[in-house]
Amino acid sequence: MNALPVDARRIGQCVEFHAAREPHREAAVHGKTRLGYRDLDHAVSRWARALLAAGVSRGDRVASLTPPSTEWLSIMLGTTEIGAVWTGYHPRYRMPEFRHVTELAEPTVLVALRRIHGRDYADELTDLKERHPSIGHLVMLDEPLDGGVMVSEFLAGGDAGLDGDLRAARSAVGPDDTAVLIFTSGTTGRPKAAMIKHRALLTGAAVENEHWPMDRPRLLHMMPVNHIAGVGMVGVFGLYVGGTLVFQDRFDPGDMLRLLEEERIDHVLGSPVQFHMMANHPDFECRDLSRLQYITWGGAPMAADLVARLHALPGELRTSFGMTELGLYVTYSERGADADTLSWTIGKPHHGFDIRVAHAHGVTAGSGEQGEIQARGDWLLAGYFRDPEATADAYTADGWFRTGDVVKVWPDGNLEIVGRTKEMYISGGFNIYPREVEIVIEAHPDVGLVAVLGVPDETFGEVGHAFVEPKPDRNLDATALDAWCRERLANYKTPKHFEIRPELPRLPIGKIALKRELVGRGG
Repeated sequence: MNALPVDARRIGQCVEFHAAREPHREAAVHGKTRLGYRDLDHAVSRWARALLAAGVSRGDRVASLTPPSTEWLSIMLGTTEIGAVWTGYHPRYRMPEFRHVTELAEPTVLVALRRIHGRDYADELTDLKERHPSIGHLVMLDEPLDGGVMVSEFLAGGDAGLDGDLRAARSAVGPDDTAVLIFTSGTTGRPKAAMIKHRALLTGAAVENEHWPMDRPRLLHMMPVNHIAGVGMVGVFGLYVGGTLVFQDRFDPGDMLRLLEEERIDHVLGSPVQFHMMANHPDFECRDLSRLQYITWGGAPMAADLVARLHALPGELRTSFGMTELGLYVTYSERGADADTLSWTIGKPHHGFDIRVAHAHGVTAGSGEQGEIQARGDWLLAGYFRDPEATADAYTADGWFRTGDVVKVWPDGNLEIVGRTKEMYISGGFNIYPREVEIVIEAHPDVGLVAVLGVPDETFGEVGHAFVEPKPDRNLDATALDAWCRERLANYKTPKHFEIRPELPRLPIGKIALKRELVGRGG
């Protein structure tokens, strides 16, 4: 295998390593842009020098608002090359979300596109620059904006005299330094920022290469770049093994099929809902997908009929389990896994990881029993950024990280997810945390009480269902609540269903009764 040496200290070494050996081999493709490893190495170094020239120091945060693209890859790697920390903003964010993540991360540089997929972010970007003095530089990739600087001017600032500074900055980066902040959430609602180490991303790539061995693969990258899968499971993994990342900046099943054929994709990693849409697209039967060697997914179960349809393709099917705080996949299905295993389980724990399925008080679950997946390892998150209380709460008394996912242990060692200790649900591959959504709905002047939970959905796996009780003598309708949420939340967080009831069932202490009891109850 043409993979990075095991003693790598930072993710940018993936590019350096392959640029020195195969400089003209394609590293990243986005539309008409095609970068070889040498081209990408130069772009990463140029961003790193420009950030140094702008005063970015070790530990400072650099944020970007971009879809999956060669620009994103260069910015992210350039940031981490100098010991700074990269974080991503999702293009679907609304103003309250932009403000929250900016207030928490306090980036010194924000790199952005003004227009993404027809949406103009001028108001959001101007607001962030004016409200948050930490943003010393607003760098525009496409169009000028008051208060911003164009990317050509920003990059030119580092074009001379900083090679020594860059060498020194690179040499100071260690594997346990934080490389990226990935925003996640919790049952308390407000997103937290998980500090993901270089070690986690490099270890994850090496383990993926062990389970999905390929030599210089061509990978379709269609995952959001503010998501751990976009950064690590596809992005760093592809570069680690000397592969080619082919970016799809906006998911579309027909375009996905086109790229799989035209770009001769070997490996595609996605969510079950993306594969559902692909398999039901009219072009599914006519595109040449004979190059596929692996079709992999994580984050949610896959329906048995979809597994059967994908089995007709030449690629081997594999499923995995990971999460933001883990920074990598910790379970994998085995080669030749049958349809039931692929549909119902998340595979088995990786042999080199310290993973347990535990009852309360750390008692290990046996065959046929249920327990929470817990993990220990030097690759775990460095903590939640500026939130030591949440960091401490994430671990058991004996030092195991609690994933919140409850699994059943099969006799053969495969694990089946049966529930969550937390209320998070997964819709179309996105983690949705009900409390964050409830906070938004509760802010509506006519809402008295609200409960949000995930309910099964054929296409998306799960979708949000909001049960809402109006304030006395107030009227509510689902259309108005939907509009209220869409102005304040990314569309994937907005509940699919709004059910308005005169009164929601309560416990004696006044809290809402168990949410699952709401499903099926009459109004």
